[in-house]
Amino acid sequence: MAEPFARAFRLAPVDGSIWSLTLDLPGEKVNKLNRVVMTELGDLLPELERRGKTGEIGALIFRSGKKDQFIAGADITLIQAAKTAEDATSLAQQGQRLLNAWEDLPFPTVAAVQGPCLGGGCEWALASSAIVMADDSATRIGLPEVMLGVIPGMGGCVRLPRKVGLVQGLDFILSSKTLSGEKALRAGWVEAVLTAQQFESQVLAWVKKNLASLQAGRRLAREPKLGGAGGPVGNILEHTAMGRAVILRKAREGVLAKTAGRYPAPLEVIEVLRDTAAAYSADKVRGEDRDEALSREARGFGRCASTEVSKNLIRLFFLTEAVKKKTGLEGISSEAGQRPKEDAPRSSETRVSSGDIIRQAGVLGAGVMGGGIAQLFADRAISVRMKDLNTEALAVGVQAASRLWQKQMKRKRLTVRGFQQRLNLIAPTLTDDGFQSCDLVIEAIVEKMDVKKSVIRSLEKVVRPDCVIATNTSSLSVSQMQEGMQDPSRFVGMHFFNPVHRMPLVEVIRGKQSSDRAVAAVFALAKRIGKTPVVVQDSPGFLVNRLLAPYLNEAMYLLSEGAGISDLDSVLLEFGMPMGPVELIDEVGIDVGEKVAHVLFEAFGARMQPCPMTSAIVKSGRLGKKNGKGFYLYSDGGKSKSPDPEVESLMGPSGDKDPGRVSRQDMLDRCLLPMINEASRALSERVVGTAGEVDLGMIMGMGFPPFRGGLLRYADELGAREVVKRLRDFASRVSVRFEPSQALLEMAEAGKGFYSEFSESSE
Repeated sequence: MAEPFARAFRLAPVDGSIWSLTLDLPGEKVNKLNRVVMTELGDLLPELERRGKTGEIGALIFRSGKKDQFIAGADITLIQAAKTAEDATSLAQQGQRLLNAWEDLPFPTVAAVQGPCLGGGCEWALASSAIVMADDSATRIGLPEVMLGVIPGMGGCVRLPRKVGLVQGLDFILSSKTLSGEKALRAGWVEAVLTAQQFESQVLAWVKKNLASLQAGRRLAREPKLGGAGGPVGNILEHTAMGRAVILRKAREGVLAKTAGRYPAPLEVIEVLRDTAAAYSADKVRGEDRDEALSREARGFGRCASTEVSKNLIRLFFLTEAVKKKTGLEGISSEAGQRPKEDAPRSSETRVSSGDIIRQAGVLGAGVMGGGIAQLFADRAISVRMKDLNTEALAVGVQAASRLWQKQMKRKRLTVRGFQQRLNLIAPTLTDDGFQSCDLVIEAIVEKMDVKKSVIRSLEKVVRPDCVIATNTSSLSVSQMQEGMQDPSRFVGMHFFNPVHRMPLVEVIRGKQSSDRAVAAVFALAKRIGKTPVVVQDSPGFLVNRLLAPYLNEAMYLLSEGAGISDLDSVLLEFGMPMGPVELIDEVGIDVGEKVAHVLFEAFGARMQPCPMTSAIVKSGRLGKKNGKGFYLYSDGGKSKSPDPEVESLMGPSGDKDPGRVSRQDMLDRCLLPMINEASRALSERVVGTAGEVDLGMIMGMGFPPFRGGLLRYADELGAREVVKRLRDFASRVSVRFEPSQALLEMAEAGKGFYSEFSESSE
């Protein structure tokens, strides 16, 4: 009979001296290492040790009591609450002491992993004598701490490299990779992969078969045999001090090339592994070596956890996790500017729509965008019909999807069979056949209102009455497209960002007549295909493009005043942007940017006045990266670029320019402050509900640096009064474009920030 140990654990005999310990945290969907679990584990360990010494327990299977869930990781709020490096170091040391005691139990422990085994849960498994995993897709193992701005702090930096080798250990920790059972077995991370069906009985049989070896402390044979990534050369390097130094130096160079040193955690991982080499190169980690290594790891954890970078990344994590729990109906409602009442009933139709109702989809338009959308659907087992006007266009869409899967095959992330199965889910067509069975159809055709309205009206006659219709427009009014529809309530915007497979954001645009059902269905679909949706009201530019437009427009003005192309880009790159504003203009397309700029100028007036230079650049035939020439010249298929000296002649009379007039700080402020100013207007107009949604949108739709926490976290660090002060300075000496919004003035007067003025409990 199982013995409940406090609230979270159950201890029970299974077969003779083989016992099981089940973790089932009450009141939670997942197991996590919170205060309750850690306290109860501390109370349980002496009891386990006693039973082991008496021979009552000869081996212990550690399992989860939750279906398809092992341990999601440590309770991140504990890390977030650590105010100082000392607080965070102490937190890590508490966890280390518990896992050391677990590792030192007088009998073998086997972690039976079915479901996610991440972070602290993975470190617990690594402290066990062996790990066995289920072979289902839901079961993954990994150490993703670096994504939160910290390092593994409960022994992961020591135990994982010891088990899989330095090269692989570094790769897994620095990349935050999570592995399936099959890949974890190949890497030497786990001892066995067992069938998910009847997993518990499979685990027991495996333990009984290997009991003698487990009790003798022998390393169990694995196939393929253990060794660091890179084969024999990697192994040789790992076993010499000079070789390890080379590996770590190369890793540091790689991290700096990717992050420019803005993220402390990856660099700290490398330093910790350098300083703990004696521990992880040993066959067993015990005694002084282990204590010294773990002490160094805990100090590294403390240093990282106390940084503002970590705090910002953790906030971003909570924002993305909150989206997973939402339906898309929590914020702005169908009445522009209004929030639904918290106790307002939702229809059963709405509740159903937040689930997996999209089984078959249609895509109108088979260009690169349409093909990318179809690929996303098929990748998640949604059959999709893709329609265009001719076979050549259809071929482009199919090829766009195929290329993405072929890249996955080259990286061994997809089998040939898996590729063919996905490709078979895309049915290219020149007719409306099959669209009658679609649950959702999204149009991705040319950005012309009259064309879109005509196509949508025709489509409505073909599809079922309950089929949701979406538009992938980036700038046109969703509400205007609804005009003339028989049932405008089923119509909603679903704005993907280019390139579709890389950009994580989807703007779900609620038109004036869009129903809750349509919004919830598209919101749920976006999550299902791996995107992060943000619901926005139908307004010119929606959210991201509305904020991005003044950023790019101001870059054009700076160039016209004499700022150097490379200088301006370098300022924003140093700030942390993934690319400079000038390169981004080329990437978007100078002609596309010009069209959006004029749309927003018509809507918002003087503050969006387009830079006159833009038209001259477009008329010269420079469209950006897509035709190989913009502000930069592109070669090698766009992989190489260099500033084009000839573009200088198109950037206004040289007499009007004064390169020395604009400082690097002014360049930075003139690009960023208009976005903050416009965000305050969008929030006050209820285009979007919260400051957190703005930050999610800008990070995932624009690439605003995550380590800064988002545009409005950055604004709150500056303070509303400082933002207003700088805007007024630019308004007086540069242009009325910088006049602070009324919302920003009121925030400054009240001493409030964006997150105190426009927030919700989840943030």
